[in-house]
Amino acid sequence: MKRWLVTSATAAALIAGSLAYAPAAQSIEASLSATDSPVWQTNASVQGLAVAAGKAYAGGRFTSVRPPGAAAGTSEVAQAYLAAFDQSTGDLAAAFTPVLNDQVYAVAASADGSRIFVGGDFTTVNGVTRNRIAAFDTATGTLVASWKPSVSYRVKTIAVSGNTVYFGGSFGLVNGQDRPRLAAVTADTGTLLPFAPNVNGDVYAVDATDDGSKVYAGGQFSQVNGTSQNTVASLDPATGAVLPFPGASAVPPPNGSCTTRVKSIDASGDTVYFGNGGDGGGCFDGTWAVDTATNALKWKNQCLGATEAVKVINGWLYKGSHAHDCANQGAGGFPQGFGYRFLLSQKLTDGSLGPWFPNTNAGPPTEVGPLAFATGGSDLWVGGDFTTTNGVTQQGLTRFTNAGPGAAPAKPAKLTPYSVEPGAVQIHFPTVVDNDDSTLTYRLLKGFSNTTIATWTAKSTPWDRPWLHYTDTAVTPGESTNYRVEVTDGSTTLRGNYSDPVTVASSKSSAYDQIISSDGPQAYWRLGEPSGTTTSVDASGQSNNGAFTGMTLGASGAIAGNTAATTSSSSGRMVGEKAFSMPQQFTVEAWVKQSSSRGGRILGFGSSKTGNSAGGGDRMLYMRSTGAILFGVNDGAQRTVTSPSGKNDNQWHHVAGTFDNGLLKLFVDGVLVGSTSTGTASLYYGWWRIGYDNTSAWTGGGATQTGLAIDEAAVYPYALSPSQVQSHYDAR
Repeated sequence: MKRWLVTSATAAALIAGSLAYAPAAQSIEASLSATDSPVWQTNASVQGLAVAAGKAYAGGRFTSVRPPGAAAGTSEVAQAYLAAFDQSTGDLAAAFTPVLNDQVYAVAASADGSRIFVGGDFTTVNGVTRNRIAAFDTATGTLVASWKPSVSYRVKTIAVSGNTVYFGGSFGLVNGQDRPRLAAVTADTGTLLPFAPNVNGDVYAVDATDDGSKVYAGGQFSQVNGTSQNTVASLDPATGAVLPFPGASAVPPPNGSCTTRVKSIDASGDTVYFGNGGDGGGCFDGTWAVDTATNALKWKNQCLGATEAVKVINGWLYKGSHAHDCANQGAGGFPQGFGYRFLLSQKLTDGSLGPWFPNTNAGPPTEVGPLAFATGGSDLWVGGDFTTTNGVTQQGLTRFTNAGPGAAPAKPAKLTPYSVEPGAVQIHFPTVVDNDDSTLTYRLLKGFSNTTIATWTAKSTPWDRPWLHYTDTAVTPGESTNYRVEVTDGSTTLRGNYSDPVTVASSKSSAYDQIISSDGPQAYWRLGEPSGTTTSVDASGQSNNGAFTGMTLGASGAIAGNTAATTSSSSGRMVGEKAFSMPQQFTVEAWVKQSSSRGGRILGFGSSKTGNSAGGGDRMLYMRSTGAILFGVNDGAQRTVTSPSGKNDNQWHHVAGTFDNGLLKLFVDGVLVGSTSTGTASLYYGWWRIGYDNTSAWTGGGATQTGLAIDEAAVYPYALSPSQVQSHYDAR
């Protein structure tokens, strides 16, 4: 018999090795590899991009370009504000050498790729007058002499639909005629068209539907043609008249703490996609999608961190932003504190985050990262003010394609198998991340023959790496064997190192630490360090050591042969050094002893590594002054389960709380004392903490913490079963 367990609802069924393998994942689950392809760099930001006739055209603030891998200031080739690069190789198109006298903000291509149109602050191109907008022939690279609209001030955005070039910005006049901030000219001759909406603020983005039936504009405005339009409008493509736009309700109206505006638009098929950036904490920075036929809202994703660029490519919406919180408000991703993700993908159907995790940085000191996207159909060109891509120097410009096998999975961890019962070996390990495949296939290999004994298909992301678990019972007591893990994305296969040999138990182990370790803790602090020690060692093998503050070591412990830690101050605690993303499946466990009329926080999760967590944290075990043990999570309200009182009787008690996607259970001395159903536990990035956090806002919290003895504290990345909890209590 073989037993296995997957600790995430996103993991699929497992199949024993004697049966057929689970289906292999695709080598690129997203439509683009997360591994960037070589391309030349720029010495300052790229603000506009277009791909046409086998080249990518980049415009911006840069004044020189250099090869990939070259450090800033080396191998520079002078080329100011506008440059072209080979779409296949990323090399500089050296024959395209336009001379502009100021920066470029926007680049767009005609549908047939024969022309590109550029807009910005320039007033001359190649020594002749071109007021803020110009056209180039892509076959020859020459300026189109007969195409010369004159715009009075900055052009920020351009879109081409058939024979019409729409453009927006900060201007008031085009060819001397009133065109406040939005206008249209013919693509062939540059003739000014009757399209004349009156916009009362700058236009940042414009695009037309594929069939040319509607034009969408977004920016820093509140009125169009005298009617209220909150930073976005749907317009008649011929006249500029305002069209009904119910989907615009996705953009919240400005208030004293939040002003958000549309910064990017991409119309594709029957849907138009928008990206917003806001000012103010928690202000709408996300993406939203609208049906082009009805202008009705399809979905809205409320990641925080301004969205600067969106582009549909091969069935995914790619987004450039400085997203820093995609967990709250239904955004479906990583929490605040995890870090910035400057490149993401989203499903077209509902806006949920996709399996694509490359990253850039934001160039110092105050830049925001990616600013512009373009595609030739099966690639993504990214321009911005970043200086690295995937951790390697790559300034201003980068690109991603679907050529090759895509990113490889990370190498699996070396296993640490345990055998504490006759004829059984337990194995636990974390999943790994592949930056363009969230679903991977894992195989557990036994012995130096690498015999497959179990197969999983499981999902993981950089912020959520569930653990996999297996019990091998096809072993003989006294046998010595080893194991390793193999992972594949369908193209690349990697194997972890062999485990150290494990000898199969001939009798049931009575060693407490071995029994705990055999159930796969994510962190295990035995707290048996001698007096004077400043660091608690994580015995789980996951290297989550922690620093003691206000705790006395060396007291008699719950387990023979091991000492305990006691809070010697009202804020005595130990905090693990590793942070985790919003766990929704876990167990917290410890032994605790306290004297009469006192209590305290035993073990839980918190948002601060050094100070007090907001609200005292959650996912916690704590004791009231009555001696009742409580286990609670915060799902928007504080949900707790409570034991009978009297556990502050100066005796050791085993306490454990389990949480499994909304099911909360509390065990005391091996017995289930209560359970309840809750919502999702709080979505934040935090640390597991032993001892103090500010629990005064929790039911019965705030009890005197001093003198609380804690021993054998452990955290597991799944909910222990009642029988496992009982076995831990019995092991004493």
